[in-house]
Amino acid sequence: MANPSFNWDATTSRPLIRTLAVSMTTLRFAILVIATSLAASGVRAQPPGNASSFQIGTAAILVPTPQGFVETSRRSKELWDKALAYRGGAARIIGHFVTEKDLAAFEKGKEVTFKEYLLVQTPRSAESLIATQAQFDKLRSGTVALQADLAEKIEPRLSTELERISKNVSTAKGEDIKFRLGEIIPVSVDRNDSRVLIHTVLAQVSTSQEKSKTNQNMISTTAYCFVSGKVVVLIAYRHFLTPQDIQSSRTFVNSWANSVLSAN
Repeated sequence: MANPSFNWDATTSRPLIRTLAVSMTTLRFAILVIATSLAASGVRAQPPGNASSFQIGTAAILVPTPQGFVETSRRSKELWDKALAYRGGAARIIGHFVTEKDLAAFEKGKEVTFKEYLLVQTPRSAESLIATQAQFDKLRSGTVALQADLAEKIEPRLSTELERISKNVSTAKGEDIKFRLGEIIPVSVDRNDSRVLIHTVLAQVSTSQEKSKTNQNMISTTAYCFVSGKVVVLIAYRHFLTPQDIQSSRTFVNSWANSVLSAN
């Protein structure tokens, strides 16, 4: 029997290209309230021996843990629950990584600003399906095309999503907290081949809390990996301080993506 395929007909359901690209962009910037920079020295992914296995449909996908990081669903239920609180409807968070140093401080009850933060996601609509190369190629081309006018295309959904998250966090903390996103600037498509698409985006995130307000320029680099007929999305965040931060983010995610391909 033939494998079921993605529904690309926009008249019956949103194409996976638009669903995945929009939800990924919305989620990664909404969650920046707890995400800051990756070390400028550049972190290298460890070999497949130190990997987490994530179930996507019937496939078990191995994702090597980058050096110095810890996957929280297996080590800290509290941090894992915090990550899930920011999830988007069209994408499922399957992995959440913080540094070993930050986890140790958190477990001691210290106030921690997570300056290094990684996510692994997959589109819900495709979990039970086996994608073909042609379908992944269409996802790549659609995502690249979306970068041209990214802010205009995602603004309506983004505003709604950030308002929802602001209310949820305000309720949880018992105080009025608002998140706002400034201009979204597509920086580059860093890699585009048959197995991996990587792109980098820059945006300014502001957080208003009582009488204080903070602004931070952020870099998000995302890799869409085609593994065993599944779409595995790797996302890394960092503060933008110098141009070197952009190159470090690109190098890190490309290395991480390569380690995922090698592990599977």
